[in-house]
Amino acid sequence: MELPGPPARPPGATRAPASGLKVMLGILVVFALLAGYGQWQHSRRPQTETFTIVPAPAVSPAPSPNED
Repeated sequence: MELPGPPARPPGATRAPASGLKVMLGILVVFALLAGYGQWQHSRRPQTETFTIVPAPAVSPAPSPNED
């Protein structure tokens, strides 16, 4: 009695190339590092930032000497 062999793959199903998977993994690592850096910068920022707005002095325009 002869046993059947493994089923053949459908013609459209192929594996992704290893170089493409490495590139995607590298991009994922870069995004993770950027997210970690953003969180680190956020934690370094002071919790409350205070500032004072000083209005500019209101100076009335003086008439020019040529005006009558």
